[in-house]
Amino acid sequence: MFIFKLIIMILTEKKIIFFSVVFVVLGSLFLTTYELTPSEKPISHLKDGDFVKITSKIQRMDVNYNEYREVIGIKSVRLMDETASDLRLYISTEISKEFLEYTLKTDPRIKEGDIVRVTGKINVYNGLYGITLKDISNFEIVEKLNFEKDILFSKVPTKYYASKSSKSYHTHASCSYGLKINEKVYFINEEDALNLGYKKCSYCEKRD
Repeated sequence: MFIFKLIIMILTEKKIIFFSVVFVVLGSLFLTTYELTPSEKPISHLKDGDFVKITSKIQRMDVNYNEYREVIGIKSVRLMDETASDLRLYISTEISKEFLEYTLKTDPRIKEGDIVRVTGKINVYNGLYGITLKDISNFEIVEKLNFEKDILFSKVPTKYYASKSSKSYHTHASCSYGLKINEKVYFINEEDALNLGYKKCSYCEKRD
């Protein structure tokens, strides 16, 4: 206590202000120039609050489609590494459009099976590990492994069509079943219909 009073007596008010300003400036410079280095570790070794760089395979993407099966939004991405542990990547609304554009820049788009790298802070909620992505620079594709074709519905009528609520497709305009359809979706070709799990209706099957 005596030492503290002695320091106060020695320092004038101007000196106290001067040293306070110096400490504030030095502290600000330190905070702006010091960068945390993310650690690289398996998902199974992560802890709440860790600042990490994870290189992993996309296990699942939670996406929104429009009526033509075009991806118009991505809500989250689930990653899995060799430890069979998974990590959720949540996309902040501020970069949702930018993130979507990034995932669509490859042909086919970034999807399940591709290897990506993400950097961020781990948060644990209800036992689930997650990173909220707020900067697109913290996400990058490392290796494209899934080259499965992106199948879209045709935006113009074709001879291959189906009901929005059925898994049967038709190839004849005169098909008695096809004539009953109110809301149709059209395929660019027959192969797309088959790849999407549709089966040709019996009427059209007999006439092809």
